[in-house]
Amino acid sequence: NAKAYEVRVSTAPGAWRPAGVFTQTRRIVLEGLNPGTVYTAQARAVGGTTGYSDWSNPVTHMAI
Repeated sequence: NAKAYEVRVSTAPGAWRPAGVFTQTRRIVLEGLNPGTVYTAQARAVGGTTGYSDWSNPVTHMAI
């Protein structure tokens, strides 16, 4: 029952910054990332009965 998904990114452990709130899961595009930089990202659901879900497991990927 999520209304949206919130995403955060980091280039260093514990240094999270918001990357956006998205209402369509198939259209999540993270902008403003530097090519060649390795980012760690997490997402969580917004809405539903709990307000916010827990953050997802982190995923690491290099921006291209």
